[in-house]
Amino acid sequence: METLKQEVIIPIKIKKEKSGSRTYFVHPKDFYVVTPLSKLLAKAYIMEKRLKQNPELTFREFCKLNNVMPRYLSGLLQLNNLSPKLERMIMERYQPKHCSIQDIITKNMPVLWMEQEEWLINT
Repeated sequence: METLKQEVIIPIKIKKEKSGSRTYFVHPKDFYVVTPLSKLLAKAYIMEKRLKQNPELTFREFCKLNNVMPRYLSGLLQLNNLSPKLERMIMERYQPKHCSIQDIITKNMPVLWMEQEEWLINT
């Protein structure tokens, strides 16, 4: 008995984006893009979760165990206080091009979400 082989083509709309020397293929609305800043958001979430799981450790002991500098970790943990709108912008890769990771981590980010959004736009 002969089996029939048929080629099936399923059209999918994707968006091609270029960032530096890398090219990303992204579904317009459904998928998040992995960027250095989105990786830092994930790392900040994980570090805060680990910190809460070990309340008996001092901040310096925690930094030593996780092999990070205290200044870097304190800046990284600031990312957990970003407004949901900014987090979504970062995950969908729509943050302003003039704003770098260093700007967000090293500069004093405002506490209020509305001020954060203005700060990021006016940076």
